[in-house]
Amino acid sequence: MAASELYTKYARIWIPDSELVWKSAELLKDYKPGDKILRLQLEDGKDIDYKLDAKSKDLPPLRNPDILVGENDLTALSYLHEPAVLHNLKVRFIDSKLIYTYCGIVLVAINPYEQLPIYGEDIINAYSGQNMGDMDPHIFAVAEEAYKQMARPSRNCSPDPGENEAHLFKILSSPFSRRIGEDSSFAMCFYCL
Repeated sequence: MAASELYTKYARIWIPDSELVWKSAELLKDYKPGDKILRLQLEDGKDIDYKLDAKSKDLPPLRNPDILVGENDLTALSYLHEPAVLHNLKVRFIDSKLIYTYCGIVLVAINPYEQLPIYGEDIINAYSGQNMGDMDPHIFAVAEEAYKQMARPSRNCSPDPGENEAHLFKILSSPFSRRIGEDSSFAMCFYCL
């Protein structure tokens, strides 16, 4: 199936917007190769004609199904592109007050510019011993996974756990880390390790 075959009546897409960056719209009729415009309906009910770029011939990005909106791992999205990522992060942060999201093994964090009650001893204990994907994304889940990996014997680690901890401390106590360590969330994460 060609990608253009997905652009049928009622398909939802993202179009660029000067104010919102991306705006959601729904196709009012099927796209046919060679069409110069898409007939769309915006979320506010307004019908518009969206002119396609004749040079690039690129179609606007498709929206993910509603069931995937707010996923805690961006790699679970059907369509992984800028508007999908931004929308998913917005839904998680603005609508659900969740600052952490995974992108595979990477933890994406949105700074809320306020203190949140998500770093206390009870949260540390909740994530302790858990696998990274078993609970909502959190810096403590990453710290727990790092601890498990550090504690697991490997060719690159000393069989003496104290030596591994000393090596980790050396890395974390570098001048760069010391400056970051002034941030309480980093300090708690360091404490957790």
